[in-house]
Amino acid sequence: MTRERLIELLGQDIPGDWEGDNAYQGLQILRKYTANLICGADHDIIYSENIDQLIKAGITENDCKELRRLNWMVNDDEYLACFV
Repeated sequence: MTRERLIELLGQDIPGDWEGDNAYQGLQILRKYTANLICGADHDIIYSENIDQLIKAGITENDCKELRRLNWMVNDDEYLACFV
């Protein structure tokens, strides 16, 4: 997985059709790749691991697609993020 491909996958316009807590479900996916699940937060958004670290850990295209379906995105070309 390249940085460009990860950003492309998480930038796709995919309708969110999840049930339950999409942020929590995304964190469950991310825990396969990092112990630093939440690296920061703002008013209504959480930031997870740096995308370069996730790429080094071997994040898959399928997991990226599932994160996008759950409304996760890349913020500032650096971190995965999700509105909560």
